[in-house]
Amino acid sequence: MLPGTLCDARLYAPVLDRLDARADVVSLTGAESTTEMARLVLAAAPPRFSLCGFSLGAIVALEMIAQAPDRIERLALLGCNPGVLDAKASAAREALAQSDFATEDDAPLVHLMARDASPEAFRQQTRMTLSRVDSRTRLSRINAPTLVMCGALDRICPPAMSIALADDIPGARLVIVPLAGHYLTLERPDLVATELAAWLAMPAHIHAKEPS
Repeated sequence: MLPGTLCDARLYAPVLDRLDARADVVSLTGAESTTEMARLVLAAAPPRFSLCGFSLGAIVALEMIAQAPDRIERLALLGCNPGVLDAKASAAREALAQSDFATEDDAPLVHLMARDASPEAFRQQTRMTLSRVDSRTRLSRINAPTLVMCGALDRICPPAMSIALADDIPGARLVIVPLAGHYLTLERPDLVATELAAWLAMPAHIHAKEPS
């Protein structure tokens, strides 16, 4: 499980408390591009695994499945913008990275996670966000069972993004979570856990072996 900008394992804790599953929540630090971050996560991951990403973590997840499609059995993308930021949004994010503290939500736990994140981690995550590859042209090649979720009230990655994302991934399941904003794992953990449990119960994608 990959968290988002200024987030850590606490983002997923309410969901994992409700799931009968083991998960590793990976910190998005140590790289300044999604390409390199994907390589780092893949290097430490099992040979085959299910992958869930939230926000920036979902962007990294898309890079991971592009780099190693044969290793990812299932894919879940929560609050994901698979494209790139426009000039205005990029400038705003760049300015935000120069501040001592930043958060995009009023939820107390989000503030706590942001407070506990190091300035260096935020700078690295900002660089990942600004330099990321546009994944939209690669979505049609994803053949792992995919769950796309977002909050109905998400203003950071509005539902239209998730609708388009699910339309472009063959066979993807789309879930718009009512009464939730961007941080749907904290706002509606029961529903998110139910959907992730169903996703984990789906048959894993079996990749064909290459001819010997």
